[in-house]
Amino acid sequence: MTRRSDHDRAKEVPMTTVTVPNQLLTIEDWDALEETDASRYWELVDGTIVMNPFPSVGHQLVGQRLVTRLGTQLPDGLVALQHLGVTIEAQFPPTERGPDVVVFSRAQVRLDAPRLDPAHVRLVVEIVSPGSRRTDRIAKVADYQYAGIPAYWIIDPAAGDDGRFVAYELVGVAYKEVARGSGVITLERPFPVTIDVDELLTFD
Repeated sequence: MTRRSDHDRAKEVPMTTVTVPNQLLTIEDWDALEETDASRYWELVDGTIVMNPFPSVGHQLVGQRLVTRLGTQLPDGLVALQHLGVTIEAQFPPTERGPDVVVFSRAQVRLDAPRLDPAHVRLVVEIVSPGSRRTDRIAKVADYQYAGIPAYWIIDPAAGDDGRFVAYELVGVAYKEVARGSGVITLERPFPVTIDVDELLTFD
């Protein structure tokens, strides 16, 4: 019996190639790309695709833990989920960010909605990766502030104690830093919540 080599088997595996447009995208273009490759981990910034590496296992576990901790404390009607698109700018050229965790009003969102309207979002959270620090701490602060999202948290596992957790609250049209540090942090807005940052980031 002739055995097929790994090379021969690899040739039999169907492959899908996604062609990235070389012009600024509309929301319709963006949705069409999602239908082609729903597994992508991309964002859309001013009509331009930003390709991000997939998060590490540790990164995902922190996000999952946070969703669980939030889920036990959220007021009725609010839901916490991972990796949902949030519209920052709907007009051309559009921007859509994909926060690691987002808290939103369930009653205001259709189950088949392709993305969240920022008016329905109460909190977005970014977990910093080695390649995302400047984006999370600078660009996304500006984006989420522009969209009018009431609160933005940054969780940075690699930072020193003073920078492991930073919370911003929208005051008027600008974000104000309202908490920073590690250990147990309690906030009253956008809803009463207590987070043990060290427990969130500690793995046995």
